[in-house]
Amino acid sequence: MSEKESWQKMNKEARLRHQLELQSRQIERVFSTHQVPTRVAGGQVETQSIRFDLQSHLESGLHRLRGLKRDLLSVLGVADVSLVKDERGQWRLDIVRPHEPPVALLDLLPLLPALPESTAVLGIDEEGAPLLLPFADPDITHALLVGADGAGKTALLRTLAISLAMTNRQSKLQLLVIDPDRPAQTNRELAPLMFLPHLLSQVVIEADEALRTLQVLVDEMYHRLKYETIRPTIVTLIDNVEVLFATNRADMHAALAELLQRGAEAGIHLVLATSQPTADWLSSVMRANLPLRLVGRVRDEAESLAATAVVGAEAHALLGEGDFLAVADGSQVHFQAAFIGNYDLHLTLETIHRNRPQPLLAQPLLLGEGEADSPAFNWERADELSGNIAANEADPVRGKDALELFEDSTQETS
Repeated sequence: MSEKESWQKMNKEARLRHQLELQSRQIERVFSTHQVPTRVAGGQVETQSIRFDLQSHLESGLHRLRGLKRDLLSVLGVADVSLVKDERGQWRLDIVRPHEPPVALLDLLPLLPALPESTAVLGIDEEGAPLLLPFADPDITHALLVGADGAGKTALLRTLAISLAMTNRQSKLQLLVIDPDRPAQTNRELAPLMFLPHLLSQVVIEADEALRTLQVLVDEMYHRLKYETIRPTIVTLIDNVEVLFATNRADMHAALAELLQRGAEAGIHLVLATSQPTADWLSSVMRANLPLRLVGRVRDEAESLAATAVVGAEAHALLGEGDFLAVADGSQVHFQAAFIGNYDLHLTLETIHRNRPQPLLAQPLLLGEGEADSPAFNWERADELSGNIAANEADPVRGKDALELFEDSTQETS
C-alpha cells in the first residue's frame, strides 16, 4: 500500500472509531485505578458530545465522583465530563467533543500530490491552496517560528515533524527535537514525537543536553562539508529557544550561529520557535540566516516588526490558534496551520510503524559511547537498523503497552 493510500484510509470515520476505542480504554483504565471494575458497553456520538454507556458497580459518593471526574478530565484532555446514573440505574459518561480544527493534517494530506523530498506541510492559504515548506529549496534554509501563548507555534512544530515523517523514508530524512521546559511550565505537545522512527534521539528537554546535541550537530556539519555529502537531510526543531540562552549563553549562540550560517550546505536545517522576537539573543547574524518567518499572533506592533521584518504586517492582529503569516523576501502569505491532535497522532504513529520495513537484525544496533563522541560520528541509520521507541521488542520501555506510553507522553502534569 502506498503512502497516499494509507492517508486516504485515515478518513474521518476511521479516525473517529480509533478515537472512541482509545477513549474507551482510557476510561476503563481510570476506573481501574480507582478500584472500580468498569467496562464501556456502548454509547452514542452526537455533534457536540459523546456518550459512553458503562457497566460498573460504582457507588454514588461526592468524593469518589470528584476524583474520577478529575482524572478523566486529565486523561481524556477534554473541557468537561459528566458522570450520571440514568433512570434504569446504569451509569453514563458524557464528554464534550472538542471543536474540529479548521485544517486537520490528516484531511489535507490525501488531497496533495506526491510531495518532493524533505517537504513539510504548513496548512492552507486564504485561497484554499496548500502551503508547503520545501527544505530542499536553496532559498529556504532555516525558519524562525514566532508566536505568543495560544498562537499555535508548538502545534505547528508538531505538524511539521509529522508531515515530514509521513512523506519521507527514515534513510532520507531524520529529525531532532529540542523542547526545553519554560520556568514553572512543563511542555507535553512535542513529547509524543519520541515515537517517530525518524528521531535521532529522544526529545531533548534539558538545556545542557541541548547544547551537547547542537555541538555534535556542528561536528556532523563540518564532517559533511569536508566530504561533500548532504544526506540524509536533518531537520532540527527547537521550541522555546529562548530558554536555552538562560544558561551557556555564549556556547549556545556560537553553535546555533554556525549551524544557521553553513548547516543548509550540509543538508542540516533548523526551525527555531520563540515567543520573544525582540530578545537580544536573536542577533543580526541569526536573523540574516533565518530567511523564512512563520509568525502567529504576537503581543504588539513592535514584536510584529521584529518577527516579520515587514512594516504594517500587523501580526499582533492575528487570531491565534494557528492563524499565521509566512514571510519571505519581503512578501507574506496568510495561512491557517494544519493541526494534528493526540488521537490522530496515535493513529498516524501506528500507520508509520506498520508501513516500515521489517528489521533485518534480531537485535537493534546500538552505537557505543566512543562512536558518539567522535567528530566523524555518522548520523545516518538505515530504516532496517532503527532502535527507537515502539519499534523494537528489545527496547527498555517494552513493559508498558503503546497506549500507556502514549498517555504518559501527552498528559499534563498537575
